[in-house]
Amino acid sequence: MKTIVFIACIVTLVVNVTADISRQERIDTLKKVHVECQADPATKVNEDLMEKFFKNEPVDESLLAKHALCINVKLGVQKPNGDVDKEGFKKWLGGSDNGEQLIEECGNKKGSTAEESTLALYKCFRKHRNEHGVHHHHD
Repeated sequence: MKTIVFIACIVTLVVNVTADISRQERIDTLKKVHVECQADPATKVNEDLMEKFFKNEPVDESLLAKHALCINVKLGVQKPNGDVDKEGFKKWLGGSDNGEQLIEECGNKKGSTAEESTLALYKCFRKHRNEHGVHHHHD
């Protein structure tokens, strides 16, 4: 459960409540998607993996990338080939003050595989999270 809350904090890291999708709708959707990705043995991860990643602790990035790609595709943030869906990304960023900056900096596919692109996107989020001092909370 704390992983879901942590993921929700990351997704809402730069997101304000907007008319498109409320914060609670984002969290509810994220919980559902996380459960779906955890149900697939190919994308299942240890519940602490993402938290460790965002704390800059060593993790198996290949496992993280598969799980994160699953989540991002289901959320409409990325396409299965790893391309960032800029409209989907923008929808999740909502009316964020630095949403355009994040789209510009994080919104282009980096890497030769979908997983590499996803990992680059998460690393970009981590960089912004660390620069802006955003912290997460557990249940």
